[in-house]
Amino acid sequence: MRLGRNDSALESIPLRLMIVAVVATMSVIPAARALGTLEDKQFMSRAAEQLERIIERAEGVAMMGPWNVATVELDFTSSGGLRLDRLVIGDAASGTNMSAVVLWLSSGGCIIRTCTEPPAWLRAQNGGALTVTGPSLVLRLSFQLESGIEYVLAEAL
Repeated sequence: MRLGRNDSALESIPLRLMIVAVVATMSVIPAARALGTLEDKQFMSRAAEQLERIIERAEGVAMMGPWNVATVELDFTSSGGLRLDRLVIGDAASGTNMSAVVLWLSSGGCIIRTCTEPPAWLRAQNGGALTVTGPSLVLRLSFQLESGIEYVLAEAL
């Protein structure tokens, strides 16, 4: 079998390589955006799971009563564009978020979870909300009873 001769084949190689390079470059930008969106979705999923863990532990401590303690390891690190701004746990007595855990995002949005079974007052040692800005922490939750008032004390270790 004999190969046909093409005198212009050598001249068309640079043009073909340039076309491949341009097409490859055009696909990098959408791929990078898709990766960023995927990282943000993964962060949101992990964040929601961790908030659920906080609520489950707080409700468990509240149900078990005095001297019960639970710890929760939290990691809100993100490699995407969406990040933790702050985590706010509880509120002062009669505050709007006294049974809530609120995760504020760098975008301005938030995720809120509340203790409902049983409803539990979450608070910091100072009587108000515990606010954490670091992406990783160990959270200690302990049942407290003072002057007939029950609450779950939240402390960042």
